[in-house]
Amino acid sequence: MSAERFKQLVEEQKGFEFIQAYRDDIDYIIGGKGNTYWFAVSKNGKVTEIYIGVFQNGVWTDRYEKGSGVKKTTKDMSSGSTIKRICEQAYLAQEENWVKNRKPRLVEDSHPHYHYVYGFGDKAVDISEKYGVTIAYSDIKDVSKGFHLRDVSTGSGVELP
Repeated sequence: MSAERFKQLVEEQKGFEFIQAYRDDIDYIIGGKGNTYWFAVSKNGKVTEIYIGVFQNGVWTDRYEKGSGVKKTTKDMSSGSTIKRICEQAYLAQEENWVKNRKPRLVEDSHPHYHYVYGFGDKAVDISEKYGVTIAYSDIKDVSKGFHLRDVSTGSGVELP
């Protein structure tokens, strides 16, 4: 998926962040505000690592941070690596043929989404109607890849990392 698509979402919402919740109390926190974008991994409610990308004057500057306090380490990353990671996860499975070539079912709940199923429930993906990001995924052959939406924040509700 295109970095421009996620950048446009962040710009339109004046900040956007959502959390994909995995098994074993692991969350992926994906967001952006202004010209700063992030992909964080949280374990048991505490951010353990974060990728931060800043887009300024047409150039990405990326870094990776792990740990906190005196044990915190920071490493420069290759240009554009954060937004690439964001797009891979934010739009997970959306380019798969089983999703592109199938008519979805609209599920109207607290976060209306399009639901796609492959086979007899072998795989499923839910895509937010409003934001276009993947808010749930499951694969019975690899349950560790499955997640559901924990939260969405927009505008002033989004805080920079």
